[in-house]
Amino acid sequence: MKTRITIIVSSEETEPVFILDVVPVVNLKEKTFSKLRAAFPGPLLEDNLKTLQTLANSDIYLEFLSRVSKQVKPFQTFDEFLDTTPPDAEKKIRPIFKQYLTHLVINDQDIASFHKLATVIQSIVILMNLNRKLNLNLKLPHIAEAEAHAVQNAPLWRWFPSFPPEAQIENHVRSAFWDVLGTFAEDANETARKEIQNTLHEHGQDEGLIWLAIQEPRILGVILNTFINPLIPADFLRWIALEKQEN
Repeated sequence: MKTRITIIVSSEETEPVFILDVVPVVNLKEKTFSKLRAAFPGPLLEDNLKTLQTLANSDIYLEFLSRVSKQVKPFQTFDEFLDTTPPDAEKKIRPIFKQYLTHLVINDQDIASFHKLATVIQSIVILMNLNRKLNLNLKLPHIAEAEAHAVQNAPLWRWFPSFPPEAQIENHVRSAFWDVLGTFAEDANETARKEIQNTLHEHGQDEGLIWLAIQEPRILGVILNTFINPLIPADFLRWIALEKQEN
């Protein structure tokens, strides 16, 4: 399936500066796991993932994300982390811009916007794969809202300028760019699904989800942004058990 579908860190001198203790990452992960396991004994997939959503926005987890992201101030929400922290896939994204949008001087907003669009497509692909087994509406309200928000905030005027005429992007290049974005999202989904499978197999369901949150917070973001009512935890488990879908 080929679907067509910032980073702004601000501070004011008058605001207090929070000093986060320096803790080795390995020790920090172990300590964070112990704290989260005690605070959220499980089951973490109950109540349409609301418990997992609460974990993602807990002070314990947000402090951990702030430390590993080397933030001066702790994140206020999990969405703030997702919106303001450069994705690990940056090295894969930049070559796509350089190949297809040669006019562009790439900046952090371009990288963040590309990744936002890709995560929305990941959700759509998940729904399409599940739809082979379930009767799902591919335009569930939360997915449609996320898609509209990602498109609205993407600097499409920079990517595909309409003026001057000589700067316009040819249609076949534009089409190829969106196809590559779709492929990027599909590959990210397969990587995420395998990572979830391996982590839950190694640690069990509840402890595995906590370790997944610690080791792969962006995969946790895809889970929480996709499996919202009317989807249920069984749909999440059904998705990670699916074989790769050929298109």
